[in-house]
Amino acid sequence: MSFKLETARGVRDILPDEQLLREHVLAVLQKQFRLFGFQPLDTPVIERFDVLAAKFAAGEDSDAMSETYRLQDNGGRELALRFDLTVPLSRFVGMNRTMALPFSRYQIGTVYRDAPVRKGRYREFTQCDADIVGSDSLLAEVTCIQLALAVYKELGMDVCIRVNNRQFLNDLLSFYGVEDIPSVLIIIDKFDKIGQEGVLKLLQERSVARAQEIVDALFQGSTQDDRFTFFENLGMEQTGLFQLKTLLSFFSEKEVTFQPYIARGLGYYTGTVFEVDTPALDSSIAAGGRYDNLINDYLDAAGISSPRRYPSVGISFGLDRMVDVLRAQGFSSQNIAATRILLVSLDQDKTTINYAQELRAKNIPTAIDMSGKKLGKIFQYADQQGIPFVGVIGEEEVSSSTVSLKELSSGEQESLSLPLLIEKVSLYGNNERM
Repeated sequence: MSFKLETARGVRDILPDEQLLREHVLAVLQKQFRLFGFQPLDTPVIERFDVLAAKFAAGEDSDAMSETYRLQDNGGRELALRFDLTVPLSRFVGMNRTMALPFSRYQIGTVYRDAPVRKGRYREFTQCDADIVGSDSLLAEVTCIQLALAVYKELGMDVCIRVNNRQFLNDLLSFYGVEDIPSVLIIIDKFDKIGQEGVLKLLQERSVARAQEIVDALFQGSTQDDRFTFFENLGMEQTGLFQLKTLLSFFSEKEVTFQPYIARGLGYYTGTVFEVDTPALDSSIAAGGRYDNLINDYLDAAGISSPRRYPSVGISFGLDRMVDVLRAQGFSSQNIAATRILLVSLDQDKTTINYAQELRAKNIPTAIDMSGKKLGKIFQYADQQGIPFVGVIGEEEVSSSTVSLKELSSGEQESLSLPLLIEKVSLYGNNERM
């Protein structure tokens, strides 16, 4: 039997250099999640297919459903790999209906979509979600957007947050006489991928009346004020537009801007929707919105009567895309504390083990050479691995309680006591993430 020794299409191995960046981003996300009062939660990668395929969840015509990985267990049960973390959260809340509300949770997990592969988009990817369940207050949306601004500020990423409102879009499409609003919303959500002409063509193929007027309206105005003025004077229902104006009053236009054609393809959104974009990538690096009916829809479908309502809002950060952006901006794992010093024991003396433990106790990442190679090869190896220091411990060093320390970038070599070595190595680079 022969086979190709390679990964499946759309998935990849993550090498140490990139994994260090991922862990750096995750540390920032977890820090900010907790600062904003979110609690950790985990759910299974495998879900029942009928849970994921519910028409009130992603929606039968959504990309998420057409890209879902389906499977059967040995008992013939229909299962699937989760395509996001929001539907599993809704299933979890539906199974734990007595929890205190609001429930603010964050979750970091792998999700799967059998989608076209392109730059920044993989079929296995990590989402980092924060959701607030059980609140219909606009402060929930404000919190999620403020969270995003805080995350990207700490990471040093230039972003633009574009917001819209599903109620506004429903009001607009109703004004133009559209009957099958969910299908039209899925088409509108493709604006960033296929452009204005592409959306118009799809609407016309669906025989949507007044398709040209709809497209023209979605591209009205060169400024945010112009857009609001147009829709206020159009004669349409104003409920969704009022929600948008109220939300945007919490932010400057430089931070958050109204974009009428942002729709989000998933069928469960009911109010605010938003996407986070960056000039470094041609796709969003975070997105989210309000989904007030999803959890109660699951309860209804399961025949469970509940007096409680579960209005919810959340944001999902795309870890893989955020790392791609950092790499494009020149951010290197060299900026992150990986192994700081490699200790070499010339005589296999236990002193080296003891010194390594003392360095680690001071939060200095320390490795011990196990190759038995000559020093020249060891220095070369350390340099290739981005390890800035090599400490050599031989018979002379053991007797004098010193370490022969070489800084690879300068070639400087000196004998230092362990306390002085710890001081010098600690001052090199940035130890904050440790």
